[in-house]
Amino acid sequence: MLIEKPKPLPGIVIAGTHSSVGKSSIAIGLMQLLQRKGWSIKPFKVGPDYIDPGHHNRACSSPSYNLDTVMTSPNYVKSLFNDVMLKSDFAIVEGVMGLFDGASPKSEKGSTAEIAKLLNLPILLVFDARAMARSAAALVNGFLSMDKNLRFIGAVANNVNSPKHKSFLKDAIEYYTPLKLLGCIPNKPDLEIPSRHLGLVQGIEQKGDTYKKWADQIETHLDLRKLIGTLSLKTKSTRKVNKKPPIRWKTKKNSKPFTVAIAKDKAFQFVYQDTLELLQYYGGKIVYFSPMGDKHLPSNVDWLYFPGGYPELHAKALSSNLSMLKDVKKWNKSNRLLVAECGGLMYLGKTLNDTIGKSHKMAGIYNFSTTIKKKKLTLGYRKLRASKDINLPKSLKGHEFHYSNFEKNQEKPLWYEKKVANPVKIKDGYRHLNSFVFYTHIYWGENEPWLKFLLKIVEQQRLINK
Repeated sequence: MLIEKPKPLPGIVIAGTHSSVGKSSIAIGLMQLLQRKGWSIKPFKVGPDYIDPGHHNRACSSPSYNLDTVMTSPNYVKSLFNDVMLKSDFAIVEGVMGLFDGASPKSEKGSTAEIAKLLNLPILLVFDARAMARSAAALVNGFLSMDKNLRFIGAVANNVNSPKHKSFLKDAIEYYTPLKLLGCIPNKPDLEIPSRHLGLVQGIEQKGDTYKKWADQIETHLDLRKLIGTLSLKTKSTRKVNKKPPIRWKTKKNSKPFTVAIAKDKAFQFVYQDTLELLQYYGGKIVYFSPMGDKHLPSNVDWLYFPGGYPELHAKALSSNLSMLKDVKKWNKSNRLLVAECGGLMYLGKTLNDTIGKSHKMAGIYNFSTTIKKKKLTLGYRKLRASKDINLPKSLKGHEFHYSNFEKNQEKPLWYEKKVANPVKIKDGYRHLNSFVFYTHIYWGENEPWLKFLLKIVEQQRLINK
């Protein structure tokens, strides 16, 4: 284990000893605090997550990017990071789960630790100090000794509610470990970000002053001067736009522009920033529409994209918007391109049963119904392979994370995943004309063949409609 010496650094990783230690609140508080003090902050999130990046965006007015070595290659992660960062930027990378938790119990694959080493960034370790004193030193020492190649700049204790508790923790950690305890954050229930079944509430639902209050909390209870000194943050900067072409995509840009309409409202929010930039790199113009509030689809678009979200929470509003449902069904019948994932899949089925078991009519393009009444978590990375003798992209990487499931499904899946350790074959991916739906959230960034396949359909439709 190496202790970080003061020198200019491009960023830090906010890592936790386990989930729910408060790393999200500390990360977004630090993001807003440094941003309002004049530094150019670029936020990132380790792993497959849509909700935390939304809070990052709200906290520092900058899009957040996911860093994942399971859905993409390590080289892609490094290229993405370099594409986003300018010399004047400072990165704050929020980890996932515990520091060493990832896709495997026997390797660092997909973990925050792997990302920290890959990007050569030091770690600020967050732990929950509730009902703990001297034992905190043992906890911290365990994390320091797990991987000698990781770098740490300090620790932060959460849920510290008295000066005596703070003194015990500081004395123990700084006596038994080489780390400094840079912060002791008290528990303030009024600052808690509410959660629901997929995690925190979305950033668009959060009151704006929450981020300000968390920045104030961090400024009061974290030794910012010592942290900034350790990182050698000496200059403040103005925001600039990176005008260099991205290096993470090797393919030449698509020469023919297209327009994609993306569903975006409280029911549909789960889109990776990397996906939006991939679409734009290939010549795409993006317009947004609300299946909840808009009466009709936008005009003059080439295809529709319904990402995931919380349609189960807004099923009544979605079902009541009959003109939008009619437009979507008409769009599909005209054989035009439509792509949907998870919540989007639920919207395109026959009915959606909400948490209290009430059934709501949906678009009815597919012969299946979904329900969330009987909650059953489906979670995991996916590497889908197309069925044989079908002219579809052979491999699609992504992840599933949902409590809904099929109540009735009469559709034939076109992709599958067979894992050696799991005798049950995972099936996903359905097609109706030129409509494609998945329970899997596809990671588009390094699935360029998928986008090329879709754009071919767009071109074919243009030729037909000439």
